[in-house]
Amino acid sequence: MTQVVIRELVNFSELCTMFPLVRQSNPELDRDTFEARLAEMLEGGGYRCLGAYRDGVLVGVAGFWIGTALWCGRYCEPDNVVVDEASRGGGVGKALMAAIDAEARRLGCSMMKLEVYTTRYKARDFYRREGFSEPGMVMIKVLPAEGGLTMDELLQKARL
Repeated sequence: MTQVVIRELVNFSELCTMFPLVRQSNPELDRDTFEARLAEMLEGGGYRCLGAYRDGVLVGVAGFWIGTALWCGRYCEPDNVVVDEASRGGGVGKALMAAIDAEARRLGCSMMKLEVYTTRYKARDFYRREGFSEPGMVMIKVLPAEGGLTMDELLQKARL
């Protein structure tokens, strides 16, 4: 198997190439909504994304944020780590997480934190193997918003 090359996706059009991969874990997401949300994420600052390429083909992506919170200081939060279904189990996710880990350390982060649906057992097992633990939980209150998910839709998505 050929080596995975990790590099940062650096502009909006290059970031948009990840849409088919992101859609694998967010099938309800249409292209217009994806692009609008991505633009807003970039406007807010702090969002970055790495791409994993094998033979020049994008086979994985991993977005991440750098932030600061009172309870932990500077942290890194991986977001939408997705490996193409045909490439899972081949080290792509591990390579992406190692690259994020290295960047978080370089930027002086004290920890990495992430959110994952409780019903996505394979994803949870993957993150545990990558050194994550579950000392707490994320609680969500859905607010009515244009284009937002209802709680029922969110729970359905968690079962994917």
